[in-house]
Amino acid sequence: MSVFDKFLAGWSFRGPTPDYAAGDVIEVMVTGEGGGAGEGGDHVARIGDSTLRIEGAPPDAVNTRVIVDVESWDDASHSGRATYRKTVGESAF
Repeated sequence: MSVFDKFLAGWSFRGPTPDYAAGDVIEVMVTGEGGGAGEGGDHVARIGDSTLRIEGAPPDAVNTRVIVDVESWDDASHSGRATYRKTVGESAF
């Protein structure tokens, strides 16, 4: 095994459509609001070409990093629903 092979061992490229499962706990950036945004409304996290609707996020959650519990995920449409757990940071922009 060459030094280059050793250096790149374990590396892989992330695809534009990640796969999640119900019960996954992930950190995402809230990028917008859904149709019923606001107190108790949906916010949206876009991850590559996938969309995750977040229930229960605070009204000012747009452009913040949050921890969510994935409730459901559809591999065919690359979309799902999650429940807000907590805010962990803000956007660097």
